[in-house]
Amino acid sequence: MRLTDYITPDHVKIGLEGETKEEVIEELVELLAGNCEDCDADKVLEVVMNREREGSTGLEKGIAIPHAKCDAIDSLSIVIGISRDGIDFEAIDEKPSHLFFLMVAPMTESGPHVQAIAKIVKMIKIDSFRESLIKAKTPEQVVESIARVENGE
Repeated sequence: MRLTDYITPDHVKIGLEGETKEEVIEELVELLAGNCEDCDADKVLEVVMNREREGSTGLEKGIAIPHAKCDAIDSLSIVIGISRDGIDFEAIDEKPSHLFFLMVAPMTESGPHVQAIAKIVKMIKIDSFRESLIKAKTPEQVVESIARVENGE
Protein backbone atom coordinates (compact mmCIF):
# COMPACT_ATOMS: atom_id res chain seq x y z
CA MET A 1 0.00 0.00 0.00
CA ARG A 2 1.28 3.43 -0.96
CA LEU A 3 -0.15 6.61 0.54
CA THR A 4 0.55 8.41 -2.71
CA ASP A 5 -2.08 6.16 -4.33
CA TYR A 6 -4.60 7.98 -2.12
CA ILE A 7 -3.07 11.44 -1.73
CA THR A 8 -2.67 13.92 -4.57
CA PRO A 9 -2.04 17.68 -4.30
CA ASP A 10 -5.84 18.15 -4.35
CA HIS A 11 -5.96 16.25 -1.06
CA VAL A 12 -3.66 18.70 0.75
CA LYS A 13 -4.45 22.03 2.37
CA ILE A 14 -1.61 24.18 3.63
CA GLY A 15 -2.58 26.94 6.02
CA LEU A 16 -5.59 25.56 7.83
CA GLU A 17 -7.87 28.35 8.98
CA GLY A 18 -9.57 26.52 11.84
CA GLU A 19 -8.55 27.45 15.36
CA THR A 20 -10.25 24.63 17.25
CA LYS A 21 -10.32 20.87 16.88
CA GLU A 22 -13.89 21.02 15.60
CA GLU A 23 -13.12 23.74 13.04
CA VAL A 24 -10.09 21.82 11.74
CA ILE A 25 -12.10 18.61 11.37
CA GLU A 26 -14.85 20.51 9.53
CA GLU A 27 -12.26 22.05 7.21
CA LEU A 28 -10.67 18.66 6.50
CA VAL A 29 -14.06 17.03 5.87
CA GLU A 30 -14.85 19.81 3.36
CA LEU A 31 -11.57 19.06 1.60
CA LEU A 32 -12.35 15.35 1.59
CA ALA A 33 -15.88 15.94 0.28
CA GLY A 34 -14.47 18.08 -2.52
CA ASN A 35 -12.37 15.11 -3.64
CA CYS A 36 -15.00 12.41 -3.22
CA GLU A 37 -17.71 12.02 -5.86
CA ASP A 38 -20.44 10.33 -3.84
CA CYS A 39 -19.53 11.50 -0.35
CA ASP A 40 -22.05 12.67 2.22
CA ALA A 41 -20.01 15.35 4.01
CA ASP A 42 -22.51 15.74 6.86
CA LYS A 43 -22.43 12.01 7.60
CA VAL A 44 -18.62 11.91 7.41
CA LEU A 45 -18.36 14.89 9.78
CA GLU A 46 -20.75 13.21 12.20
CA VAL A 47 -18.82 9.91 12.36
CA VAL A 48 -15.41 11.61 12.60
CA MET A 49 -16.62 13.85 15.44
CA ASN A 50 -18.20 10.87 17.20
CA ARG A 51 -14.91 8.97 16.93
CA GLU A 52 -13.01 11.98 18.25
CA ARG A 53 -15.30 12.20 21.27
CA GLU A 54 -14.34 8.60 22.15
CA GLY A 55 -10.72 9.74 22.50
CA SER A 56 -8.50 12.28 20.86
CA THR A 57 -6.61 11.20 17.76
CA GLY A 58 -3.94 13.79 18.56
CA LEU A 59 -0.67 11.93 18.81
CA GLU A 60 2.72 13.32 19.76
CA LYS A 61 5.22 15.44 17.82
CA GLY A 62 2.50 17.67 16.35
CA ILE A 63 0.54 14.95 14.55
CA ALA A 64 -3.16 14.11 14.57
CA ILE A 65 -4.87 11.34 12.63
CA PRO A 66 -8.62 11.89 12.91
CA HIS A 67 -10.27 8.86 11.36
CA ALA A 68 -13.49 6.88 11.18
CA LYS A 69 -15.37 4.28 9.22
CA CYS A 70 -18.46 5.43 7.43
CA ASP A 71 -20.96 4.06 4.93
CA ALA A 72 -21.10 7.50 3.27
CA ILE A 73 -18.01 6.74 1.14
CA ASP A 74 -17.05 3.92 -1.21
CA SER A 75 -13.29 3.64 -0.66
CA LEU A 76 -10.53 4.82 1.64
CA SER A 77 -10.10 8.59 1.46
CA ILE A 78 -7.24 10.57 2.98
CA VAL A 79 -6.65 14.31 3.15
CA ILE A 80 -3.87 16.27 4.81
CA GLY A 81 -4.06 19.64 6.52
CA ILE A 82 -1.14 21.70 7.77
CA SER A 83 -1.19 24.42 10.41
CA ARG A 84 2.15 26.11 10.99
CA ASP A 85 0.85 27.80 14.17
CA GLY A 86 -0.54 24.57 15.58
CA ILE A 87 -3.91 23.78 17.10
CA ASP A 88 -4.85 22.30 20.45
CA PHE A 89 -6.04 18.85 19.42
CA GLU A 90 -5.83 17.35 22.92
CA ALA A 91 -2.71 15.46 21.87
CA ILE A 92 -1.19 12.86 24.17
CA ASP A 93 1.92 15.03 24.65
CA GLU A 94 -0.32 18.09 25.30
CA LYS A 95 1.45 20.06 22.56
CA PRO A 96 -0.20 21.74 19.55
CA SER A 97 -0.81 19.64 16.44
CA HIS A 98 0.50 20.89 13.10
CA LEU A 99 -0.03 17.96 10.71
CA PHE A 100 -3.47 16.42 10.27
CA PHE A 101 -4.15 13.25 8.33
CA LEU A 102 -7.94 12.80 8.06
CA MET A 103 -8.82 9.29 6.99
CA VAL A 104 -12.26 7.82 6.32
CA ALA A 105 -12.88 4.26 5.18
CA PRO A 106 -16.07 2.43 4.26
CA MET A 107 -17.61 0.19 6.93
CA THR A 108 -16.88 -2.88 4.80
CA GLU A 109 -13.15 -2.20 4.47
CA SER A 110 -10.51 -2.73 7.16
CA GLY A 111 -7.20 -3.58 5.53
CA PRO A 112 -6.29 -0.33 3.72
CA HIS A 113 -7.50 1.81 6.63
CA VAL A 114 -5.30 -0.01 9.16
CA GLN A 115 -2.34 -0.14 6.75
CA ALA A 116 -2.58 3.60 6.09
CA ILE A 117 -2.63 4.48 9.79
CA ALA A 118 0.35 2.19 10.42
CA LYS A 119 2.27 3.70 7.51
CA ILE A 120 1.58 7.27 8.64
CA VAL A 121 2.61 6.47 12.22
CA LYS A 122 5.88 4.97 10.94
CA MET A 123 6.61 7.91 8.61
CA ILE A 124 5.95 10.63 11.18
CA LYS A 125 8.67 9.24 13.43
CA ILE A 126 11.17 10.65 10.91
CA ASP A 127 11.99 14.19 12.07
CA SER A 128 13.08 15.40 8.63
CA PHE A 129 9.81 14.11 7.11
CA ARG A 130 7.64 16.00 9.62
CA GLU A 131 9.71 19.15 9.11
CA SER A 132 9.44 18.89 5.31
CA LEU A 133 5.65 18.74 5.54
CA ILE A 134 5.39 21.68 7.92
CA LYS A 135 7.74 23.78 5.77
CA ALA A 136 6.10 22.81 2.46
CA LYS A 137 4.94 25.78 0.45
CA THR A 138 2.77 23.83 -2.00
CA PRO A 139 0.60 20.71 -1.89
CA GLU A 140 2.88 19.24 -4.55
CA GLN A 141 5.83 19.48 -2.15
CA VAL A 142 3.83 17.59 0.48
CA VAL A 143 3.08 14.75 -1.94
CA GLU A 144 6.72 14.73 -3.09
CA SER A 145 7.89 14.40 0.53
CA ILE A 146 5.56 11.46 1.09
CA ALA A 147 6.74 9.81 -2.13
CA ARG A 148 10.41 10.26 -1.16
CA VAL A 149 9.87 8.48 2.17
CA GLU A 150 7.81 5.73 0.51
CA ASN A 151 10.61 5.25 -2.02
CA GLY A 152 13.19 4.98 0.76
CA GLU A 153 15.02 8.19 -0.17
